[in-house]
Amino acid sequence: MNTKIKQKILLVCAEKIKQKGDGVQVSFYAFFANKNDDPVTLMTVARWWIEEQQLNHFEKATKIYAMVASLDDTSAYSNSTAAQHNGFNHLTLSVSNLDASLEFYGGLLGFKGEVRWNTGAYLSYGNCWLCLSLGKAKPSQDYTHFAFTYDLDAMTQIQQKTAFKAARQWQSNSSEGDSLYIEDPDGHKLELHSGSLASRLDSLKVKPYDGLEWLN
Repeated sequence: MNTKIKQKILLVCAEKIKQKGDGVQVSFYAFFANKNDDPVTLMTVARWWIEEQQLNHFEKATKIYAMVASLDDTSAYSNSTAAQHNGFNHLTLSVSNLDASLEFYGGLLGFKGEVRWNTGAYLSYGNCWLCLSLGKAKPSQDYTHFAFTYDLDAMTQIQQKTAFKAARQWQSNSSEGDSLYIEDPDGHKLELHSGSLASRLDSLKVKPYDGLEWLN
């Protein structure tokens, strides 16, 4: 959460409290205009409100004011240098047919649709934020691919869908953990994987790669 939106939230909450008293409630939409002119900031505040803080749709303005005012330079939502390295943010894929891609990622892979517009869409899956951008897709021709976490039951259900059977599988699994390797409608290489970094590192202790060196 950058300084600008933080100050706006504090200002809106203060005005609401001044006008209607300490019992007034707000939702995160109160801090934005009635048009989708800043979707990135909207998603940032929405994730903080819903996923991180697990707040109700409406909360007392006094509570929100106190929470936002307490965000300091060590917060993951501040503008500090440390906050700029807080993990993976989002993935954007160029797609040639928005409807087909929405059906693939939403209907087949179970991504949740958030918003769409003439030239794109935002979807989410757990903590993953996916942007589909309408344009000329140029999928990688090398091993570059994007992996998403699924448990074995979910992968089994996906395999039973007609859309999965129609999708191209670009390789079979030969590494630790269960994986499915498929291409999206534009040929972007995807992996559905049930393992984690921790399980992969554990497997390397038993069967290391050639020339493996531990970096920490």
